[in-house]
This record gives sequence, C-alpha cells and structure tokens, in this order.
Amino acid sequence: MSLNLPARRLVQTARSTTPSLHLRYLLPHTQQRSISWFNWGKSSNKQSPLTKELDKRDQQKKIFDKMQNRTAGESVFDEEIKQSDAAAAAAAADSASKPELGAGRDVGGLSKAKEHMARALDPDPRWRIRWQRRKVMQMVRSGGRMTKEQRIRLTEKELTLKSENLNTSYKKLMFLTRQISGKTLDDALTQMRYSKKKTAPEIIYLLKEARDRAVVSRGMGLGKVNGDTLDKTRKIQTKDGKWIEVRDPTSLYVDQAWVGIGQDRGLRIQYHARGRMSKMVKPSAHLTVVLKEEKTRLRQFDEKVQKEAKAKPWVHLPNRPVTAQRQHYSW
Repeated sequence: MSLNLPARRLVQTARSTTPSLHLRYLLPHTQQRSISWFNWGKSSNKQSPLTKELDKRDQQKKIFDKMQNRTAGESVFDEEIKQSDAAAAAAAADSASKPELGAGRDVGGLSKAKEHMARALDPDPRWRIRWQRRKVMQMVRSGGRMTKEQRIRLTEKELTLKSENLNTSYKKLMFLTRQISGKTLDDALTQMRYSKKKTAPEIIYLLKEARDRAVVSRGMGLGKVNGDTLDKTRKIQTKDGKWIEVRDPTSLYVDQAWVGIGQDRGLRIQYHARGRMSKMVKPSAHLTVVLKEEKTRLRQFDEKVQKEAKAKPWVHLPNRPVTAQRQHYSW
C-alpha cells in the first residue's frame, strides 16, 4: 500500500531535518557531572545548597510577615505588638535623621513580639533546663576541672564531612584516601588534580566543600586575614615521620580520611561454563574527611618532645624481681 503525495512530503521533510545516526555525535551537547548514583533518572537541574538556603529563608520571611501583619482578630499580645511597632517606627525615624546612629537597627522586617522571639530563641525550654541541670551536675562532680579532651575542643577547631555514595568500591577508594591523609589541603587538592583515577574529581569536590564549610561555619583558616601568624617558621615532624615547615597556625590540613561501604547499586548475572552462573554486585562507597588546623600538629609535636624529655634512660638489663618463674623445677 503506497502513501499519497502529502504523506511522502512529510516523510521527506522528517528525513531532511533529522540527522543520521553517525552525524548525531557531532552535534553540540552539554555534559553534567553526577556526584552520586542516587540521582540517576531524576532531573539534572539539582539545586545547590546556597539556592536551597535562600529559598528556605524566603519561605521563613513570608511566614514571619504573615504572622506580623495578621488580622485574625484580637489577641492578648496586641498591645505588645503595637508597642513594638511604635518603637520600630521611632527607631526608623531616628535612623533616618541620624544614619550614623541607626546602623544595625534594621531586623529585616521580622516580628519582635515576645511569643515569636521565644519560639526562635528557646523552642524547647524543658529540654534546655534538663541539659543545663545535667551540665551543672557534671561540673560539680568534676570540681570545675575540665578534661584534656574538653580543653582541646575549646581551643582547637575541626570539621568532619562525609560524601555521598560514589560509583566505586571501597578497595579502590582506599588508595586515594592514603594519598590525601596527613597532607595540607593544597597538597591534597594537587594530588587529586593530577591523579588518573576516575573518582579523583569527586574527592576534589568533597575537599573544596569541606574547605568552604570550615571557613564559613567554623572560622578556620583565617590566620592571614586576622594576622594570626607565627613570628618565624617552625619545623615540626608529622605522625608519618616527615618534617614540614609551618608559618600559619590556622592553615588547614587533612587529619583523617577513611572509607565506608555504601549501598549496593544493583547486580547482574555472570555466566560460566557448563550452564553455571553467579551474580556480580555493583558496589558503592563513601568517603569521610576530617579537616584541622596546623595548631593541632604544633601541639602534638610539643607534647611528643616533652614526653621524650621526661622519659627515663633505657637500660638493657634492668634489675627487676623474677615473678614469672618457679623456685623449683616442674619436672
């Protein structure tokens, strides 16, 4: 059965507009990286953490504006809300007349009513009271003295970050963690940049994210900005026996890096001779890194030197009482 003339014209037009199979690969296309295998089959337009945070703030602002400008009827807090609005208007007038004195008074249009402030500052007062009571009891038991671990946590900063499940096995990922563990952050990024392993770009992404979180949320690595540098370069020895020079005590380094087994990505059948078969599991693994500042290694090196100085001289044959032998023969 043949086609009529209009149908033939449509077929020829479709053939002329659609490129052949061997020419489709020459068309420009955009490649997008995939951090995890969990987003296979989903939309590639994945929002960044910053975009999600901004959207969350917009939603919170809408809720606060709705609560502040409510017209649902009278409430027991109406007088306080009116007073706070009047105070805010007076402060705005003062800031308009005296801009140098009104800096920092704007709160972004958020409600300053007591009920709203209590929800934000103290959402669970019963839990807070129990926690404070428990901490007071611990302090009384210890006599106000802090342990060494508590003093270290108060004076030194660190950040732990875990990656998503990656398309590799933990045995392959383990060799990459050995390359970055114990190195400074710049050296670790350089090692992964020139690595030929397929998972190296994912580790670069994780290290950069950990660096940004450490700087923004913990205030780490700001020695050059705040002027917190040593008078002269110190030479210390690391755990693996290498000697390094430290100028900035707040510079970041990879203290620990370990690998964990992730969820299986699926399996397939592997066929063998004589009608036998077996299953091959596609593995996944995740990486965890711990970033610390160089002041931690300075403290560890000083403690090592002090311990060696306090150690007693080694004696080849010390004069000890014999405790593991009998006085007579046992046979």
